[in-house]
Amino acid sequence: MEHPVTTPDIILAPAERTDVIIDFSGYDGQNIILKNDAPTPFPGGGVPLTTDLMQIMEFRVKSYLSMPDRSHIPSTLSCLERLDAAQAARVRKHVLVESTDEFGRPHLLLNHAPWDDPFMTETPYNGTIEIWELFNTTNDTHPIHLHLVQFQILDRAPFRGNPSGTDLIVGPPQPPAPNEMGWKDTVRANPGKVTRIIARFGPFPGIYPWHCHILEHEDHDMMRPYEVLQNHNFDPCVPIPGACPDDAFTQCRPLS
Repeated sequence: MEHPVTTPDIILAPAERTDVIIDFSGYDGQNIILKNDAPTPFPGGGVPLTTDLMQIMEFRVKSYLSMPDRSHIPSTLSCLERLDAAQAARVRKHVLVESTDEFGRPHLLLNHAPWDDPFMTETPYNGTIEIWELFNTTNDTHPIHLHLVQFQILDRAPFRGNPSGTDLIVGPPQPPAPNEMGWKDTVRANPGKVTRIIARFGPFPGIYPWHCHILEHEDHDMMRPYEVLQNHNFDPCVPIPGACPDDAFTQCRPLS
C-alpha cells in the first residue's frame, strides 16, 4: 500500500494477510473480541456459524500506566509502482469451474484441466506484464494465489453467459476495495464476477503453481502449473524505469 486506509471491517480469504493498526485508547479494562461474521460458503452462506468459527481472538485492554503514546500513522507507507494495463503483452482468460467426479466428490478445476494435464497453457515470458481474467462460474468465492509473483487488482465485473462462448456479456467494472490497492499474491475471485489482475512475471524463469487457496479445493485439482519462459531481452539485475528502488526486479539476486 502507498498510504494507509481506514475501514470498519476487512474481508479476508484463506492466504490473504493484512497489517492493522487498532486504537485501544479509551477502552481501559474492557475485553474486546474480534469476530468473524462472514457466511460460509462465502458469500451465499448456508452453513451455520458456530461460536468457535465466529470468535477469532480476545483483546484484554489493561489500564495505561506508562508514558503517553505519541506514535502516529505515517501518511506514506511505501513506494508503489502502478503496473500499466496498456503495457500488457497478453491478456489470458481463465475459467473457474465446479462439478463432481464419478464418486460424487467435489471436482474443482481451472480452465477445465486437472493438475497433471501435461499441456502447459500459461507460459509468460520473464519480465513481461500480463493481465489474467478470472471468470468464476461457481457459487462460491475462490482465493486465487499465484506463486513467484505479486500482482495488482485491476477490477471486478459481473458477467453472464459462457466465458468461452459468443454469448458472454460483461457488466461495468468495479474497482477493488481501498485495502486491496497494494501488491497482492492472493485475490478473491467472487462468484459471477470476472476478476482482473495484472502482474510482471519473473524475475527468474521456471515452473510455478497457481491455485485456489481453500485446502479442499486445491486438493481436488483446482491447481495448475505455469511456466515463466526465458526472455533473453530481460535482465533482472537492471532497474526497470519507473519501478520503486526496493522492487524485487531492481535487485540482482543471482541463483545459487
